[in-house]
Amino acid sequence: MKVLMKPIETITVHSKEGIIRPEKYRIMEEEETIVVRIDKIFTRSEDKSAGSRELIFGCQGVINGLMKNFELKYRVAECKWFLYRM
Repeated sequence: MKVLMKPIETITVHSKEGIIRPEKYRIMEEEETIVVRIDKIFTRSEDKSAGSRELIFGCQGVINGLMKNFELKYRVAECKWFLYRM
């Protein structure tokens, strides 16, 4: 997978226990807005980068008519989402 680290807008669901689950995201690509619905979440891991807590989600969804695997990264302290790898 190629590292992209592009900022995205994300819609999430939070459980009663406080677990975050991304549902879909939106990204701007060359003046075109692409919306991707997340069909499946394979993995959820936690990482620390420069002392900052990050959540990484291994996901699957349809992008431009093709089923693709990708990773989303959530920086907890900044409350920002990124398309991390694809």
